[in-house]
Amino acid sequence: MSFIKARRQWARFVRKTYKSLRSNRSGQRTGIRNWLAKGVVQKELWRPNRRRVALGLSLGVAVGMLPPLPIQTVLAIALAVRYRANIPAAATAVWVSNPATAVPLFIYQCKVGKTIFNFNDKYGGKELDFDIQTMSFATFGVLISAVVLAPVVYFVVYYVWGLGIMIFYKSKKVDYPQLPKNDSDDQT
Repeated sequence: MSFIKARRQWARFVRKTYKSLRSNRSGQRTGIRNWLAKGVVQKELWRPNRRRVALGLSLGVAVGMLPPLPIQTVLAIALAVRYRANIPAAATAVWVSNPATAVPLFIYQCKVGKTIFNFNDKYGGKELDFDIQTMSFATFGVLISAVVLAPVVYFVVYYVWGLGIMIFYKSKKVDYPQLPKNDSDDQT
């Protein structure tokens, strides 16, 4: 099969899926397809927005800390729809744990779990042994790394984006747009 034929088949599949999801927005069906149609097709979840991109990246990193599952991207997209985050950012951030980084990430998570339990390593640093003890350390390492890294990613992206906005407005030598004052605060 040539590249052009494969590209046409892929484009046809994407159009057909998108049309199916768009036609489902009227609420004729129930279940997961209706939820996906109402969530994934919303345009504001695809546009870059400071808060939504930061939230999408943090959700994607948190899901990316899970062991390599074939459903990491689907789970990240479902969480992005649920929490109204940016879908492309969430799906992209999952690739923190790609096949090249899966083994070093697993070793790091095992070491984090061992550090939390203050466990002396009697195996001589063999984190790749798949026994119950190593898996329990890795599980706690996954939880700790997801709980710690997700808020860090959110705040770093949120504040770096804001810093970029401030630098942009200073370079253009215009005033940074201020929010209008709320009159209800003055009436107290």
